[in-house]
Amino acid sequence: MPPNINILLHGFGYISKNLNKKEKEFFFETIDKYRNGKVSLSVPTSILKSWVLRFDEKYLENQSFFEPYPDELLSVEDINSCEVRDYWE
Repeated sequence: MPPNINILLHGFGYISKNLNKKEKEFFFETIDKYRNGKVSLSVPTSILKSWVLRFDEKYLENQSFFEPYPDELLSVEDINSCEVRDYWE
């Protein structure tokens, strides 16, 4: 299993008891999309982080996985310059 997916599933284990069936299915579908290159890692990561904040999961809240870089190092230009599949073509 790819390390990022393993980390996502491990974090999900802390939260899953608080989620309904549709939320769980949505998360697993999103992980499958990430595995197949249809969405970026930020999609399942953002979903998981929103639940971490919602359920006040202190152990996960400050994990560097959710924010691996300081905001000063991020820019929209860097994101746009990546080779990303254009689904509109």
